[in-house]
Amino acid sequence: MVLPTFADTVLSYTSEESETPCDEDDDNSAEDKRSPRIDFTKSLPGELRTLVFCWLDFRSILICRRVCHGWKEAAEMSTVWRHQFRLRRRWAVKPETPSDIDWRMMFRTRYLLDRRWEHGECVYAYNLDGHEESVYCVQFDDEKIITGSRDRSVRVWDTTTGKQLMALNATSAALADNPFTHSGSVLCLQYDDKMMLTGSSDETVIIWELPAYRAVRQLHDHKGGILDLSFNDRYIATCSKDGMLIIRDRREEGFPLRHIVVACNGSVNSVHIRRSLIATAGVDGVVKVWNADTGKLLMSLHGHSRGLACVTLSPDARTIISGGNDNTIRVWDTKKQNCLFEFAGHESLVRTLHVFGRKVLSGSYDQTLKVWDLDYRKKVLDLQKYHGNWIFSAKMDSKRIVSTSFGAKPVVLDFTRELDQDYVRYISM
Repeated sequence: MVLPTFADTVLSYTSEESETPCDEDDDNSAEDKRSPRIDFTKSLPGELRTLVFCWLDFRSILICRRVCHGWKEAAEMSTVWRHQFRLRRRWAVKPETPSDIDWRMMFRTRYLLDRRWEHGECVYAYNLDGHEESVYCVQFDDEKIITGSRDRSVRVWDTTTGKQLMALNATSAALADNPFTHSGSVLCLQYDDKMMLTGSSDETVIIWELPAYRAVRQLHDHKGGILDLSFNDRYIATCSKDGMLIIRDRREEGFPLRHIVVACNGSVNSVHIRRSLIATAGVDGVVKVWNADTGKLLMSLHGHSRGLACVTLSPDARTIISGGNDNTIRVWDTKKQNCLFEFAGHESLVRTLHVFGRKVLSGSYDQTLKVWDLDYRKKVLDLQKYHGNWIFSAKMDSKRIVSTSFGAKPVVLDFTRELDQDYVRYISM
């Protein structure tokens, strides 16, 4: 027996099926006379009847929906599908989701989105056209994408349309009232609701006030190009070719210096902060973890055979992921201070890493993007056809991947196109 697929049944409200009312005998059917069709759920209180359907697995609900009119009505209740949605451990909706939303359609939308991720079915890919040279860094959300480039500019794009909204550079009208600009490549950036930081090969970090995109301060802490930066609600951490890790206090006016430490005998290529932990990765091939409060070194993690290009901490700060010139990705435990396992599959330097939930996105000089599952410890997605140059930076959420490379046009892979955007908008990142 071949069961109908999810897409063939619950995905469509308009499909007409030949249900018959339960408890109805057919005089022309000897089989029905021997086995009367009795809806035993009708004798249950309404709340209990709903609960019965809630605790079925969703495929069984689809089958029940085709039994008769009464079961179809029960199987399509929004309450049932809200329960099914919440049973999925990694599924969530935004706080502003309406209480009366159609949960069956919400489940449908998220289910299809997950299937696209599982099979690498990116239905729409497009470029961001505006930069004149290589694009080194990117961050995005549901409304905007922000990129930094060798052309010394920071550009803001509309996430949905890909249209450029503004260019922040020395000749831009948007900078008319801004006294600070970068005179070198923009190598790294990060933003939140209130602030954006950009780091450059000109050895400076510019602090921007958001959402006005007004440059308010330029930091001259380092004696080499700013290779990476990271901040949270407490601290700002920057690293550089000069081998230094510099920590500033975000909570106080003027962001005063807190700690200056020698993090590597050579370039510190990557830094990431979570809570009070700061992870750094440098050319010495050692992952180092620092206490942001004291500036003290907490641990040094050895295992990579060559220099490192990227490091990131999981949201709970219990796991560190690192990648580098030995073409591997290592996953470390911050409590036990050891390597848990290794991901192998890239054929060249692993240049960028990004953690989203329990997935890790990696980008490499082998021109591929790969997604890895931390729980199952395996590769779950391999995207090979979207870049023709070294990949420098890549970020992901539940809906899309945005990546940059030696080329001048960042790539957006949209997994939500042709899904109902009235429901996509409420899927939590």
